[in-house]
Amino acid sequence: MLPKSTEETLNKELNQTCKELKVPGMALTIYQDGQSIYENYYGYRNIDEALPVTKDTIFGLASITKSLTCLMVMKLEEEGKLSHNDKVINWLPQLQLPREDYLKQLEIKHLMSHTSGLPGLPCIHNARIRSIQNDPDGEFLFGEWQGNENAIIQTVDELIEQISNMDFELLGPPGAVFNYSNEGFGLLQKIIELASGMTFIEYVDEKLFSPLQLKDSYFLTKSLMNRENVTELYAYKEKQSGIFHSPAWWDVGDIYTNGSWKASADNLMKYVEMLRLNGTFQARDIITEDNIEKMISPAFSLPNGGDYGYGIEINSIGEYTRFGHGGGIKGVSSNFQVIREKGISASILINMADVPAEKILVTALNIILGIPNEEPFKESNILPGEALNWRIFSGVYQSGEGDKASVSIQDDVLYLNRNELITCFYPISENDFIAETGERIYFSMDGDRVHSVLIGKRVLEKVER
Repeated sequence: MLPKSTEETLNKELNQTCKELKVPGMALTIYQDGQSIYENYYGYRNIDEALPVTKDTIFGLASITKSLTCLMVMKLEEEGKLSHNDKVINWLPQLQLPREDYLKQLEIKHLMSHTSGLPGLPCIHNARIRSIQNDPDGEFLFGEWQGNENAIIQTVDELIEQISNMDFELLGPPGAVFNYSNEGFGLLQKIIELASGMTFIEYVDEKLFSPLQLKDSYFLTKSLMNRENVTELYAYKEKQSGIFHSPAWWDVGDIYTNGSWKASADNLMKYVEMLRLNGTFQARDIITEDNIEKMISPAFSLPNGGDYGYGIEINSIGEYTRFGHGGGIKGVSSNFQVIREKGISASILINMADVPAEKILVTALNIILGIPNEEPFKESNILPGEALNWRIFSGVYQSGEGDKASVSIQDDVLYLNRNELITCFYPISENDFIAETGERIYFSMDGDRVHSVLIGKRVLEKVER
């Protein structure tokens, strides 16, 4: 049990944050040594009917799904049906990439760690677009789709074919560059199905959902139709204004490995506890400790901070290590965290996009552990303006996935414009910049030429100077 003063501090902090961010509904759960020490079910799963959020309310999990996908790959390795070191071409001989030498080097682990070399691509958007087109709010929330009817795909086989026929440049050889790739995780679905001899959904149900008794976990939107305790979805009407009910879920065709998992907080916490406990839960062995360790060990260190394993992000919290993953899509902001040294597992589910779920959850964990919120921005670390050749950073950056940003310089400050949201960044090295919020961006260079910027976990290539 938490001290009453800590619980009161948490309630005040979280409720105030939710109010300021206009959160419709939230489920935040924290366990220690397998026991619940704090739960906050804020707001509503249905505002109009004043139906509250509970531990059994089903939310979208979005990219938390990626950790589950990697868990299934490692389960297949445990069963001797594949290795994470296998060459992808041995499983997907029909796949073609712009460089055959890089394709021959590509291994399953590179897909799991977002180090395949794939740039931002539109293929997963092309699989999602049917549900967006059927959503009355789709164009408002997603923006105008730039593809055509012939580009729409439904299956993983069509995804492979589309990637194989596209004209793009790889970011580098496998293992050399990190770029968050939903397409890479789509390819994993085909590998899992070939290795298991089952559909992805069947394999997950047999190896994870059934043994963990996850009865409120689904991949298909149609599976939610007869369930009572399912959240409605909400979105911003305007920036910093009210919210509105937008009930349509966005599916990704028949591709489920990127972000299609939907579950209750209760179900998600069973899964997170299993990860904390090295693959076991309530005396059930789900997967071996060795394979969990492979997932949560750093596979790549991001130049703008943090490490990435296999479908898992690894960061510090005070003197401890935390690992987890988050997600965001229409009607979803999600995150989970594990701090093994303290026996802690935690999750947060919110029924609206673009809410900083990880920041909210980590703040709650800091309060419980008595860790001051980090102040990563230190003026003493900022380089003097004359140390940089500022003009090389200015320009427009974008990816084939649709992300776009522009950079301008004024008075030794870098201004990053993303969707009319402008953030000031300051240099801490010749190509590493930090904002007062602690956000970092990293520019990749060839000599004195900038060719891309890493924003968050996505590489945007420079297209205009």
